[in-house]
Amino acid sequence: MMRDDHSPHSPRISYRLLFASAMAAGAALLLAVVLLVIVEFFTLRSALLEDSRVKAAVVADNLSAALVFRDSQTAAEIVGSLRASPIVLGAVLVDQDGARLAAYPPDFAEAVPAVGELGDSDHRFRTSRLELVAPVTHQGALLGRVYVVISMSSVERRLGIYALSSAAVAAIALLLAVGLLSRVRQSVRQAEQNLRHLAHVDPVTGLANRNAFNERLEFAIDEAASFDENVAMLLLDLDNFKQVNDTLGHQAGDELLRMVAQRILRSLRRDDIVARLGGDEFAVILKGLSARSEATQVCAKLIESIGQPFPIEGQDFFVTASIGVAFFPEDAEDSRTLIRNADTAMYQAKVAGKNVFELFVPAMNLNVKKRVSLESSLRGALQGGELALHYQPKVDLMRRRVLGFEALLRWHSPEHGNVSPADFIPIAEDSGLIVPIGEWVITQALNDLRRWNDGRRDKLHVAVNLSTRQLRVDDITRRIAQLIADCAVPADWLELELTESMVMENVHAQIETFQQLQALGVKLAIDDFGTGYSSMSYLKRLPIDTLKIDRSFVGDLPKDQNDLAIATAIIALAHSLGLTVIAEGIETTAQAEALLNLGCDLGQGYLFARPMPAAQVAQYLAANA
Repeated sequence: MMRDDHSPHSPRISYRLLFASAMAAGAALLLAVVLLVIVEFFTLRSALLEDSRVKAAVVADNLSAALVFRDSQTAAEIVGSLRASPIVLGAVLVDQDGARLAAYPPDFAEAVPAVGELGDSDHRFRTSRLELVAPVTHQGALLGRVYVVISMSSVERRLGIYALSSAAVAAIALLLAVGLLSRVRQSVRQAEQNLRHLAHVDPVTGLANRNAFNERLEFAIDEAASFDENVAMLLLDLDNFKQVNDTLGHQAGDELLRMVAQRILRSLRRDDIVARLGGDEFAVILKGLSARSEATQVCAKLIESIGQPFPIEGQDFFVTASIGVAFFPEDAEDSRTLIRNADTAMYQAKVAGKNVFELFVPAMNLNVKKRVSLESSLRGALQGGELALHYQPKVDLMRRRVLGFEALLRWHSPEHGNVSPADFIPIAEDSGLIVPIGEWVITQALNDLRRWNDGRRDKLHVAVNLSTRQLRVDDITRRIAQLIADCAVPADWLELELTESMVMENVHAQIETFQQLQALGVKLAIDDFGTGYSSMSYLKRLPIDTLKIDRSFVGDLPKDQNDLAIATAIIALAHSLGLTVIAEGIETTAQAEALLNLGCDLGQGYLFARPMPAAQVAQYLAANA
C-alpha cells in the first residue's frame, strides 16, 4: 500500500483559516452587540423621558393653586413629593417672571433654563442626567414652570446589564460557531483523506490499486533501465471467481478477494509489488531478476497457493488462477507494452485450460491481427452508417424526473457483427479515429436533442464522453463551438464527460481548456469518480459542474459499509465545492434510496431505463412526462 502524502503546511493553513473565520465571526457578533446596545440605549432613554414627563406634568397640575395664591409652603410640599422617585436629583418651581417659589431639596441651587433656551423642546439630555421643564397653567394662562433634573443612573445600570448579557450570548454563539466550524473542517479533511486513500488503495483488499500500480511499474522500469536489470510483469486472473459471487453473493466474493490477496503476498519476496487492478484481476511486479526462471518459480508458487481451498461461510471453495508473464526489456521497452504483452500471455493461459502460467512470446500477438482488422473496418464504419447512438436517461432521484441523457456509441459491423465499445473505442483512440467519430457523436446527439426539446418547457441536456485524444486536439474549444453553432442549440445543452484519470493527466495544461469550454457554456463532468486520483488542490480549481460516482461504489449499496462511506465522502466533497452528483449503475430501488438519503442529486442505471435507440426516446419521454 502507498502511504498518503500530507503537506506539512496543510494543518497550519487549516488552523489559519479557522482562526480567520473565527475572527470574522467575532467581529460580526461584536458589531451586532454594539448596534443592539446603541438601540437599547436610545430605547431606555426614550422610556425615561416619557416617564419623567408624566411625573413632571402631575406635579405641575397640582402647583397651579399654590402659584395663584403665592403659597410657598404648599408649593414646597408638592415639589418635595418628588423625593419618592430615587432618580429625581432636584426640582425648582419658578413663576412666570422666573422668581423661585419652591425647590427640592431646599438647597437645590440649579438655575432654571430661560424661556426659549431649550428651543422647541421641553427637555435636554446632558452627561448622566435629563433636564425637563413642565409648564404650570391655570385656565390656559401660564403661571410658572417646574424644572426637574432626572438622574440617568437607572438607564446606565440597565444598559450595562444588557450589554454584558448580549456580550455573553455573543461569546457563547461564537464558541458554538467555532466548534461547529471546526467539526465541519474536520469532516472535510476526513473526506479528503478518504479520497487520498482511495486514490492509491483498493478498498476491498487493501492492496495498491490500478493507479498506484501504474506509478510503481513506471518507477520499476526506469530503475531497471538505469541499472541494466530485468523486471517481470505478472498479470493474474482468477478462473472461477464468478461461481463464488453467484453462489454466496458479492460480500463473500469480496472476502475471497481478500484471502487471495493475502496468499499472493505470502508467496512473494519482500520487495515485490502486488496490486488489484479491478474485478478478480491482480498484477505483480518482480524486480531485480537475474534469470527468467525466478519469475516462473514465483508463478508456480502462486498457482499452488491459490489452488488450495478457501473456507468461506463454512464451505470450501476452489479457485484457480491463470497468469501471464512479460519481461522488461526483452518483451517490451515501456510499461504500456509490458502490460499489454502480459495480458496477451494471460489470455493464452486461459485458452490453455486455466490454472497455468504462460510466458509471453511474439507469436501470441495473433490478436493484433484481429485488432488491425477491426481498425480497418472501423475506418469505413462512420461513412457506411454503421455507427449509432443509444441513450440512457439521467433521473432526478428526488422527483424521479428525467433531466437528460447520456449518449452511448454502438457499432454494428457487417463483418464483425455487434462490436463491444470496450473493443473498438481503444482502437479508435489509438488510431486517431476517435476525433472524427467524436465530432459525429456530438453532432448527432445535439440534433436528436433539439428534436426532443422542441416545444418542451423543461429542456433536457445530453452528456457525451470526451476521450483523451479528442482533448489533445488543437483548438478543441473552437471545434466544439462550431459543432454547437451548426446544430443551432444552446451550449449548455451539452455536457462533456471526462474520466477522472484523463482529467488528472497533464492537469496544468488542461485547466485552461476546461475554462475555455466552460466559458463557452458547455457543462463538464468527471466520469468514474473515485477510481482514479484527484488531487484536492486541483479539484477545487477545475471548472467542472458534476461528479459522477463510479458504478463500482454503487453495486453493493446500501449493505457495504465501505462503499457507503466512500459515497458519503464523495457527495459531501462535491456539494462543498458546489458540484452536482450523479451515480451510475443504479439497478435496485434500495440503491436509489440509499443514494438519495446521502444527498445524491441524479441517478442513472437499469432501474430507470436501459440504453435505448434514438427512435424510442420520444416514446420514453411521453411515458415519463
